[in-house]
Amino acid sequence: MRTGQLINISSNNYPRSMLSPTQSQSNQPLKQCSILIGISICLFMVLCVPAYLIVGIQAVEGLAYANMLCLVPGLFIFLIAGFLFRDAEPVAVMAISTLVRLMIVGIGTMVILKLRADFGLPEFLIWLLICYFASLLVETLLIIR
Repeated sequence: MRTGQLINISSNNYPRSMLSPTQSQSNQPLKQCSILIGISICLFMVLCVPAYLIVGIQAVEGLAYANMLCLVPGLFIFLIAGFLFRDAEPVAVMAISTLVRLMIVGIGTMVILKLRADFGLPEFLIWLLICYFASLLVETLLIIR
């Protein structure tokens, strides 16, 4: 290179794949839902044994409620974001997802604890926390991926 020669840094020198955006996961809501359902089923199967051994059949019932409470908002968000808000930023989808998740899980927890007064920490709440954070992790990874 000679002195004084300008370096061409236009986009023509870079591979096309670096400039084109990757396909967003929000364009595949049914795939996201199936992954979330599969992981939720696997989580239930893994946690079912310790729930039964530690507390008994009531904990398995509580685990089932907790798993469903955490699965519903994820499915709702993936379907809404995938079909209505395809071009939304992942940060916005995550913010809405967090709000919807907290509302559905919070209201659902109050309803379950009201209907099943015998549920407490070992029968329901500990499994709810585990399922909540596991599904939140899966949702976040699927949204930002």
